[in-house]
Amino acid sequence: MFHHSGNGSHLALTTFPGPTQGHQDLEGSQALSQQAEVIARQLQELRRLEEEVRLLRETSLQQKMRLEAQAMELEALAQAEKAGRAEAEGLRAALAGAEVVRKNLEEGSQRELEEVQRLHQEQLSSLTQAHQEALSSLTSKAEGLEQSLSSLETRRAGEAKELAEAQREAELLRKQLSKTQEDLEAQVTLVENLRKYVGEQVPPEVHSQTWELERQKFLENMQHLQEDRDGLHATVELLQVRVQSLTHILALQEEELTRKVQPSDSLEPEFTRKCQSLLNRWREKVFALMVQLKAQELEHSDSVKQLKGQVTSLQEQVTAQSQEQAILQRSLQDKAAEVEVERMGSRGLQLELSRAQEARRRWQQQTTSAEEQLRLVVNAVSSSQIWLESTMAKVEEAAARLPNLNNRLSYAVRKVHTIRGLTARKLALAQLRQESCPLPPPVTDVSLELQQLREERNRLDAELQLSARLIQQEVGRAREQGEAERQQLSKVAQQLEQELQQTQESLASLGLQLEVARQGQQESTEEAASLRQELTQQQDLYRQALQEKVAEVETRLREQLSDTERRLNEARREHAKAVVSLRQIQRRAAQEKERSQELRRLQEEARKEEGQRLARRLQELERDKNLMLATLQQEGLLSRYKQQRLLAVLPSLLDKKKSVVSSPRPPECSASVPVAAAVPTRESIKGSLSVLLDDLQGLTEAISKEEAVCQGDNLDRCSSSNPQMSS
Repeated sequence: MFHHSGNGSHLALTTFPGPTQGHQDLEGSQALSQQAEVIARQLQELRRLEEEVRLLRETSLQQKMRLEAQAMELEALAQAEKAGRAEAEGLRAALAGAEVVRKNLEEGSQRELEEVQRLHQEQLSSLTQAHQEALSSLTSKAEGLEQSLSSLETRRAGEAKELAEAQREAELLRKQLSKTQEDLEAQVTLVENLRKYVGEQVPPEVHSQTWELERQKFLENMQHLQEDRDGLHATVELLQVRVQSLTHILALQEEELTRKVQPSDSLEPEFTRKCQSLLNRWREKVFALMVQLKAQELEHSDSVKQLKGQVTSLQEQVTAQSQEQAILQRSLQDKAAEVEVERMGSRGLQLELSRAQEARRRWQQQTTSAEEQLRLVVNAVSSSQIWLESTMAKVEEAAARLPNLNNRLSYAVRKVHTIRGLTARKLALAQLRQESCPLPPPVTDVSLELQQLREERNRLDAELQLSARLIQQEVGRAREQGEAERQQLSKVAQQLEQELQQTQESLASLGLQLEVARQGQQESTEEAASLRQELTQQQDLYRQALQEKVAEVETRLREQLSDTERRLNEARREHAKAVVSLRQIQRRAAQEKERSQELRRLQEEARKEEGQRLARRLQELERDKNLMLATLQQEGLLSRYKQQRLLAVLPSLLDKKKSVVSSPRPPECSASVPVAAAVPTRESIKGSLSVLLDDLQGLTEAISKEEAVCQGDNLDRCSSSNPQMSS
C-alpha cells in the first residue's frame, strides 16, 4: 500500500493481498518440512529393516556354517571309524606277523630238536657199530615197518585227499542243499500262491474232490436240462399233434356246418345268418387260439433257445473249468513231482552228506588207528632199541672176554712148550743115563714100553702141535670171520641205523607235524575265537561310541535345528512385519506422492492464478501509474515524487537483497515482506516478479529432487526386500 499526502490530495495504492498469500506459503513450507521429516523417518525405518535383514542373513550364514561344521564332525567320526577299522586290520596284520614269528620260532626249535636228535642218533650209531647180531634181526622188522609206514603214509595221503574231496563235496552238497531248500521254499510259496489263486488253501486231493463234485453237479444239471429239453420236445410234439387234430376237427366241423347250411334251407335266411355268424365267431376264436398257440410256440422256442444257450454256456464253462482243473492238476502234479524230485535230491544230498560224514568218521578212525600204529611202532622201536642196547652189552661182554681167552690160549701154548721142554729134558737125561750107565740086559718089555712112551709122546706132541695149530687157525679164521662179519654187520648196522634214523625222523616229523598241526589248529581256533571276541568287543565299543556320538550329534543338531527354526520363525515374523511395514511405508509413500503431486498441481494452479492475478495487477498498476504520472505531470510534482520515491526505494531494495542472500527459501522471505515495501515503478515490479518466479522455480526444483530421492529410496528398499522374501 502506497500513501501520499500533499496539497490536500490523498493517493492510496495497494499492490498485493499480502497476508493470505504469505500464510499459504508458510503452510506449504510446513507441509513440505513435515513430508521431509516423514520421508526421513521412513528412510531410517527402511535402513533399520535393511540392517535387520542383513543380521538375519548373517545368522542364517552362521547356521549354515554350523551345519557344515557338524557335517565335518560327522565326516571326522566316519574317518575315525575308518581309522579304527584300519587299526583293527593293523592288529590283525600284527597278529599274523606274530603268528609268522611263532611259526619261525617253532621251525627253529624244530630244527634244533632235529639237530639234537641227529647228534643223539650219531651217538647211537657210534655205540651200535659193534652190535651186529641184533641188527640182522631188525632189518626184517625195519623193512616191514618201512613198508607199513609207506603204506600208512600212502593211505594217510589218500585219506587226506579223500577227506579234502569229501569236505569239498560236503561243501558243494551244503550249497546245493541250501539252493535246493531255497528252490523248494520258492516252489512251496509258488504252490501256496497257486492254491490261493485257485481257491482255498486246501490239499490237492480235497481240491480235486471239490472240482469233481462241482463237475458232477454241472453234469447232473446238464442231464436235467437235457431231460427237460427232451420233455419239452415231447410236449411240443404232443401239442403239434393236438393242434393238427384240432385243425382237422375244425375242418370237419366247418364241412358239417356247410353241409347243414344248404340252399334247401333258403327259406330260413336268419338261421343261415346265425350259422354264418357262429361260424365267423368260431373261426375268430380258433384264429385267436391259433395265434395264442403260435405265441406260446414262439415263447417256447425262445425259452428253448435260451435254455440251449445256457446249456452251451454251462458246457463251455464246464469244459473251461475242466481244462483249468486239468491244467491246475497238471501243474500241481508237476509241482508235486518237482517237490518229490527235490525231496529225492535232498535225500540223496543227505545220504551223500551222511556218507561224507561216515567217510570223515572212518578217516578219523583210520587216523586214530594210524596214530595207534605209530605209537606201536614207536614202542617197538624203543623196545628194539632196548634189545639192541642189551645185545650191545652182551657183545661188549664178549669183546671183554676175548682177551681173557687169548691169554688162556697163550698160556696153554706156553704150557705146551714147557711140557715139550720138560719132556726133551727128560729124554736128554734119560739118554745121558743110558750112555753113562751100562746097558742092562735088554728087556723087551721096557723097550716096548719105552717105544710106546715115545710113540705116545710123539703122538701127544703132534696132537698138541696140531691142536695148537688148529686153535691158532681157528682163532685166526674166527678173527678174520669176526672182522669181516663185524665190518659187514657194521655196514648193515649203519644202513639200518640210517634207515631207523630216517624212520624215527619221519615218525618224529610226522608226530611233530601232527602235534604242530593240532597245536596250530587249537591256537588258530583260540586266536580266531579271541579275534572274534575282540572284534565283537571292538564292534560293540565302536557301535556304542558311534551311537553315543550320533545321539549327541542328533541332540545337538535337534537343539540347533529347533533354535534355528525358532530364529527362522522369529525372522519370518520380523520379515513379515518388515514386509507389512514396508508395504505400509510404500502405501504411505504412494499416498505422500499422490499428495505431493496434488500439492504440486495445486501449486501450479495457484502459481498460474497468481501469475494471472499479478499480470492483471501489473496492468492495473501500469494503468494507475500512467494515471498518476499524468496527474503528477499535470500538477508539476513529478520531480519531487521521484526524489521521494528513490529515498523510499533504496533501503527496501537493500533489505530485500540481504534477505535473498541470507535465506535459502525465498518464498518465506517473500511472504514475510510487508506489502508497503513494494515498488510502484515498472523496473522494481518486474524485478520483484522475476525474483518471485525464481523462488517458485527453485522451490519446485527442490520439491522434485526430494520426490526423486524418495522414489529412489523406495525402489531400493523394495528391491532389497524382494530378494529377502524370495530367500
